[in-house]
Amino acid sequence: MTKELNCSYSTISPESLISQVLPQYSIDTPYKCIFWERGANDTYQVYCDNTRYFLRVYRHGAFTRQANEFEVEALNYLHQNGIAVAYPIPRKSGGYLTEINAPEGPRLALLTALAEGSEPDYDSADVCHTIGQAIASMHIASSGFTTKLKRPNLDLNGLLDDSMLAIRAFLTDQPDVMSTIEKIAQETRNTISNAPEDSLDFGICHGDMHGGNMHIDNKQQVTFFDFEECAFGYRVYDLATLKWGTCLGNDERRAQRWPALLEGYESVRPLSYEEKSLVDSFMILRELAETAYGIKHIRDFGHNGIMASDIDYVCHRLMKMQSADS
Repeated sequence: MTKELNCSYSTISPESLISQVLPQYSIDTPYKCIFWERGANDTYQVYCDNTRYFLRVYRHGAFTRQANEFEVEALNYLHQNGIAVAYPIPRKSGGYLTEINAPEGPRLALLTALAEGSEPDYDSADVCHTIGQAIASMHIASSGFTTKLKRPNLDLNGLLDDSMLAIRAFLTDQPDVMSTIEKIAQETRNTISNAPEDSLDFGICHGDMHGGNMHIDNKQQVTFFDFEECAFGYRVYDLATLKWGTCLGNDERRAQRWPALLEGYESVRPLSYEEKSLVDSFMILRELAETAYGIKHIRDFGHNGIMASDIDYVCHRLMKMQSADS
């Protein structure tokens, strides 16, 4: 038998969470906790007599504590300003985040309200219109948010420069592929940089608005969740991420979703000409950022679980987005 090996990513047992973590929160005594899914972080569902909650356990080293505190402040601000979000549940002793002593190192946990409903049916034009309206309302409501907490902005530096550093380091042995990506990245930078600065609205973004991080109920109430990537940035990035996640592909139905999403958004918050014309450029930034995200967290997702494992397909997608943008 070998000596005890190091652990890079553990799964915290629901039983441990019920006995050691959940009693620290201002909720009724839970009778069940289940491991729901593994994504950017680990999500658990917590069952009490009259309600359910989400418990998110962040991966060790995935975010700084300040970034997680930023998320909490943004969620509370949106909740207090009438936007339906999976808002944080306070600890009995104050604050919202609980540090867990995991085998790989400390991890933080955040308990939130449940996002009622289910994932939207994007093949419904009415649903797409409602989703667009809800995102616009969230952007408007968040306009007054301020914080002393810092995290990287969703701008050209945070989305493009940081992403390209990770991609270059990963593709040192594939110069031809890297040359293609560098060319697309530079042309995208030039396109966005040429837009007047005041034509792009800057404020709090969800940061991961790919279409799955919201639920809609039978009353057409949209509730947003998974704000771990939220930051100040160009708000068109949220729309580009939504188009990237719900409208790309060879299925004609997916292509029909974008007009309804955009119409819904603009019925609440009109976009500038530049913002509408740059959506596809920001989709390229999303593709690069998502490719880099997997590379940065390859220890947790595995080589086969990241977009860069099929870098030729990534290049194909980038070229297709660039063609649509031109």
